[in-house]
Amino acid sequence: MSTTQQYTTTTGQTVDLPPHEEYYKRLVTRNAGVVPPDEQRRIREARILVAGCGSIGGSVIEPLIRFGAEHLTLAEPDGYDFHNMNRQSVRLQDMGVNKAAAFQTRLKDVNPYATIEVEPHGITDDNVVTLVKNSDLILDGVDVTNKPPLYAKYALHHQAKEFKVPVISGYDIAGLQLLLVYDYRNPAMPVLNGKLRREELDALEPMTFLHRIVPTWLLPYEIIEILHHQFRNPSAGFPQVVYTANLFGAMAMRAGADILMSRPVKHLVHFDVHDVMRPLPQRLALHVKRVVGLIKLYIDFKKRFAEESAKTQQPAG
Repeated sequence: MSTTQQYTTTTGQTVDLPPHEEYYKRLVTRNAGVVPPDEQRRIREARILVAGCGSIGGSVIEPLIRFGAEHLTLAEPDGYDFHNMNRQSVRLQDMGVNKAAAFQTRLKDVNPYATIEVEPHGITDDNVVTLVKNSDLILDGVDVTNKPPLYAKYALHHQAKEFKVPVISGYDIAGLQLLLVYDYRNPAMPVLNGKLRREELDALEPMTFLHRIVPTWLLPYEIIEILHHQFRNPSAGFPQVVYTANLFGAMAMRAGADILMSRPVKHLVHFDVHDVMRPLPQRLALHVKRVVGLIKLYIDFKKRFAEESAKTQQPAG
């Protein structure tokens, strides 16, 4: 016979809470039939690190808990600001609160039994080894819109390769959600798929980093003029919208389950919301404009690469 206990929610309401096993069974009841028992058990037991809890990482945290994950570590150095409101899981009362800590508080009201640990400094040289080696799966949402986090992202992937931990990364670009899988369980998989080396980071700007990682041929039409503007004004903000960011949550959940169950998974998955929703005649017309824009953008990238390559090769003095 089950015995309930009293649980006080974050709003101060007292509710009856069933024992852990009974609560978990109720939580994932509607997964049954789609999620086999052995897969549900693996998801429950897996140690999952979410690195970066903003637009990308933040889109997967609540779905993980509702899907049945019970062992999360959230690494995020920043607090919420008003400019996050358009796309992130933030409320007015969360302003200034560390993003990972806010998730930890809120999601206790979804599964009070889940273990959600917070690393409020994000990914650092001091904690990256411990965080990675204690993980079975990493969801990489480390920000790449400014330079300092590039070092954290590289360190995360470098240690993931060392400890053979698979990583799922996401990039939201206008209406495009790009998911990249780095299965470091495979010894042949180089760090970030060999797209850049650690010694290149000092001279690398975020725009060039993205060009190395994101295939140019995937860039959506809407972002081309914005990227031209970024070349002229590198300090300009990078637009992001909620429906694209939230796609990562859905895509990463499926990819993560496949990885945890050692099923084959595509290493590159992309979905452009804007393009999918357009009627065919509009898609074809914009495709031509997009190709022309990408050619011009490629020329700009080449010029930027030449400048950054020259910086890298300059002797120290």
